Amino acid sequence: MTSEAPRPGTFGLAAAVYALRDGEILILKRGGGEASGAWAVPGGIVDEGERPEQAARRELMEEAGVEIPGPLTLVGAVSMHAYGRPTVQLMYAGDCPEGEVVISDEHSGARWIDPRDYLDRYFGAEQMQRIAQGEQRVVEMVTGMRDSLEDYIAWLDERAELARLRAARA
Repeated sequence: MTSEAPRPGTFGLAAAVYALRDGEILILKRGGGEASGAWAVPGGIVDEGERPEQAARRELMEEAGVEIPGPLTLVGAVSMHAYGRPTVQLMYAGDCPEGEVVISDEHSGARWIDPRDYLDRYFGAEQMQRIAQGEQRVVEMVTGMRDSLEDYIAWLDERAELARLRAARA
């Protein structure tokens, strides 16, 4: 009896970044297209030959005109159907200490927001219930974004606790 091994899927690759400044992350409002009106962190497709971290930095610069001078940390991955095919979006985090936000033509707004406020305001029970009544692909994408944001907040909490412990030892 022979069984065929499962065939690997083909996925697009995207990268996004939680740019943190003074306890708040940068979110951008989509100005058109499929997710028009949605508030999300900067991100997009990884170009051929580009490393995902480079793509996250490039997307932040292209979409918001700011950069993260220090390291980026991989904090999660979101599986979604976006850009016309199944896609995995790698989620990075980094400190963005300065720079004026200048949004691209594909956005209509930008704001800095506490990550917990972002979670409550855009991914709370009422919003998720409304989204759940829509297209399954969108439900899965938004659920993945919410889960990633929860993972990011947990990472922030761990980072703060480590900093507190280091300060207590000093």
